[in-house]
Amino acid sequence: MKPLFASALIPLGLAFALPLPAQAAKTAVQAPAAQTHYETSAFAGQWAIMAMDPITVAANKASGPAERLLVTLPESLKKIVGQDHFSLSRTSGTAWSGKQDDLTVTFRLVSENSAQIQITGEGTHKLDLPLYRNN
Repeated sequence: MKPLFASALIPLGLAFALPLPAQAAKTAVQAPAAQTHYETSAFAGQWAIMAMDPITVAANKASGPAERLLVTLPESLKKIVGQDHFSLSRTSGTAWSGKQDDLTVTFRLVSENSAQIQITGEGTHKLDLPLYRNN
């Protein structure tokens, strides 16, 4: 092999030996996202639903295991669900949940200004609503 030809092949050989940037990104291990923990006061307030009266969320004054969120649905949702008052206990840093009669209600913060309420009845009945802070 001529020296000039061999020196041209060396950079090509190195290029194939190194990982491509896309391959390097695939093999990088990402650290798990930190679990968000919202204070109880971040959940309280009026939460709007498109074209409906807002949902009211209040916190009791207790702390620890006795701490509860008190959720009041507007009349329009009460007609669908069958009741309008729920007491929820904390299940994570972003969610509260409670079971009353045959309904399970979960209230979850997506961000400081948006949330989601999920009401599940026995069987396949499920109501899942996005909520926005009603300021």
